[in-house]
Amino acid sequence: MLAPPLIFVIAVLSSFGLLASDVYVPAMPAMTQNFGIANWQMPQTVSAYLIALAVAQLVYGPLSDRWGRKPVLVVGILLYIAGSIGCAVASGFTGFLVWRMLEGCGAASGLVLGRAIIADTCDRTAAAKVYSIVYPFVSLSPALAPAMGAYLAKAFGWQADFLFVAAFGVLALILTVTLLPETRPAGRPVRSPFEGFSAVLKDRKFRHYTLMVCAIYSAWFVYLTQSAFVFDRLGLSETSIGWLYLPLTGGIIGANQIARRLLDRLPYDAIVALGVACFLAGGCAFLATLAWPGLGAAALVLPMLLVSLANGSSMSLAIAGAIASEHGRSAVASGLIGFFQIASSSLVAFGASAAFGLSQEILAAMIFGLALVAALAAAARLSQARSGQGKASAA
Repeated sequence: MLAPPLIFVIAVLSSFGLLASDVYVPAMPAMTQNFGIANWQMPQTVSAYLIALAVAQLVYGPLSDRWGRKPVLVVGILLYIAGSIGCAVASGFTGFLVWRMLEGCGAASGLVLGRAIIADTCDRTAAAKVYSIVYPFVSLSPALAPAMGAYLAKAFGWQADFLFVAAFGVLALILTVTLLPETRPAGRPVRSPFEGFSAVLKDRKFRHYTLMVCAIYSAWFVYLTQSAFVFDRLGLSETSIGWLYLPLTGGIIGANQIARRLLDRLPYDAIVALGVACFLAGGCAFLATLAWPGLGAAALVLPMLLVSLANGSSMSLAIAGAIASEHGRSAVASGLIGFFQIASSSLVAFGASAAFGLSQEILAAMIFGLALVAALAAAARLSQARSGQGKASAA
């Protein structure tokens, strides 16, 4: 188990990527007018960030296997700070997109290497317990960031959101340099910076866990990109919209703590499946609320509370399980699951808004469909786990 100071550093590293993606969500309608673009174009800024975040994760893991976790992480944080400052000073939409992509490239370092450091020092169960400590802090980012960003944007303009993100990056840099040791395992030399991809991708357990992570995370970003505009059409202010994301943190943190306590009582994959069941219940609730148009903001927030239970339980456990699987390539697996997680959420979120528009109906249909995907993956993983237990008993 990692020492508390190192867990805090990893929590900061794991959260600054989500902070940058979420902090300006309430200001998106105002930024749309500022840049003189159509409503459907603004979600492109989230997608551009996520695409860069996804692709860069493929690089950080292998490079950290060769050069070490800490030096590669420092370079990534510097890119993150530079990209955030660039977003704040951007005068046009195209320039803003470019800086967002640089910001995403830097943010990927914290996500990949934070997970790799946990895997370097913990087995699967211990890693899951570390995630159960880290994720409540991380989950505060998507919940608190929109609320903080709304107040900053109202008081100082949307540019203040990105200056705040840059300051958070500086904090992460200081903590990394002063507190984080090098954790790269000693072993055979790395001949190629990208060796190990094939071994990880052939691992069926990795694929099942990754599919669940992708579905849960895609649902979260579909909600982020769609809900701000639905709330805006309901006549809610930026600050009011920001606070509507805060209740979701209760579901995430509560589910995370329950999952942590259940780790010593129930099979690992049974806990994952319970979280996915909550996800499916949330998807059904989203569809059900379409029959009551007078519910207002509650029609989005209440079903998303159910979905957030999967975010707080199944997603963290699935990530830990995928990275600490039989393939033995923790940093490469961390980069790959991060790539699939972010790339899928980016494509799904942008594809939904570009192809179908922004509405409560589209939001409900997308989250229900993603819940079905997660349920199928969880069922396949449970079947594989039971098959493995049966073979072990027979032997």
